[in-house]
Amino acid sequence: MAADSAHQDLLHGYLAGLDRAALTALLTEAAAADEGLAERLRTAAVRESLRGGSTDPAALARAVATALEPVGPLDRDGARHYAEQVQDAVGLLRRALDGGAGAVVVPLAEQAIVRFGEAVAGADGPSGALSGAADRLAALHLAACEQARPDPVSLAEWLAERHLSPDHGRAPSGVAAYAELLGEVGLAAYGAVLGLAWGQQGAGQHALARRMEELHTLRGDTDALVAVLATDLSHPSRHLRIAELLAAAGRLAEAVDWAERGLEAAPGQRTHDAPLMVFLTAHYGAVGRRDDAVALHRDQFLRRPDPAAYRALLEAAGPEGWTGQREWALAELHRRAAVPTARSWENPAGRLIEVLVAEGESDAAWSAAVRYRAPHHALLRLAQLRAATHPADAVPVYRQEVDEQIEAMTRESYRAAVGWILRLRDLYQQLGTPEEFGRLLAEIRGTHRAKGSLLADLDAKGL
Repeated sequence: MAADSAHQDLLHGYLAGLDRAALTALLTEAAAADEGLAERLRTAAVRESLRGGSTDPAALARAVATALEPVGPLDRDGARHYAEQVQDAVGLLRRALDGGAGAVVVPLAEQAIVRFGEAVAGADGPSGALSGAADRLAALHLAACEQARPDPVSLAEWLAERHLSPDHGRAPSGVAAYAELLGEVGLAAYGAVLGLAWGQQGAGQHALARRMEELHTLRGDTDALVAVLATDLSHPSRHLRIAELLAAAGRLAEAVDWAERGLEAAPGQRTHDAPLMVFLTAHYGAVGRRDDAVALHRDQFLRRPDPAAYRALLEAAGPEGWTGQREWALAELHRRAAVPTARSWENPAGRLIEVLVAEGESDAAWSAAVRYRAPHHALLRLAQLRAATHPADAVPVYRQEVDEQIEAMTRESYRAAVGWILRLRDLYQQLGTPEEFGRLLAEIRGTHRAKGSLLADLDAKGL
């Protein structure tokens, strides 16, 4: 390290002693042999020319043209260097704009946006630096237009062309940002260009569809917006958006129809159809179809009879229908619970138990679990919920859990078994029969006297 420091000092002294011509020749020779150094030097030269650049129109045009030309490939470092060039060009144009040269800056900003889009199309991948430069270019163009107030039709056609270009990801701001500048005449011109492309390309163009949606939303044209949205119904959320638009326009019957179509398109998809269910429940009454809300939730409950669907059904029923729908739903859950299953781990009464527990009906849940022979894991959960008030019910369930943990024969399962034995001790004390716990503990120790790890864990807990 000491040698490296000495060499650095020697190099610095040597370079400092060179005159300008010799240093220039040395750097030029080095750059010819090192493309990375050459790019750094070219970028620095471009940026330096921009910092003190003239705001004369001709000089501005030359500076911007130079700055928007990448000095090398747009790999990671190249993209960062290019973004710095572009940002310096934006700074130069901002200074001109501050001087009131909006009419000059508008076409230069447009040229810069076009050239930038072409350049970054060849970038290696996404770049935060390039995205930042694109945002600054977009903001510059909008500010220049606000100052210069260009012809709205010409501006609209340029915006539309950029929004339709393959590099639209680097386009200026959306049409909504220019709405006040464009006015009705400009928006009509913008819509004419997009409409022509829409007729030629159709619904397969996702980006174009989003531009059409933005335009129709801006103009408040509900029918046109629905027509665009209807070209892509690949997800129920699209149906929901159409329904919400129509409802906002006071067209409730059409809105309900679209929401129902969404349900039909994706039956049983819980995360997708839930918002549609909420929408329909909220709007059925307004179109004279209150009973349909109940029927809809009954159908959904039959598809997935879980606590959420149960609650939704009762809410849709309202106070006047609550009792009847609750009785129907619980009868359906009992019917399903009575169907036997060959899979020991499956709990046909699981949904019924979940609903009853959610309602705070722990006694009814326990009765259902016993009646329908719920598996041990379900009984264990219920026993824990009821242990404080029904310790006698919990004792045999906890005892079975102790046996199952010991049978697993791992250090973790032995520790778990000891934990359940401690809970059993509490239950017997609660029942006033601690002597029975003593007999149980003696039985466990005798049965498993060969399991040294288990006995050690029992000893550690004073059992």
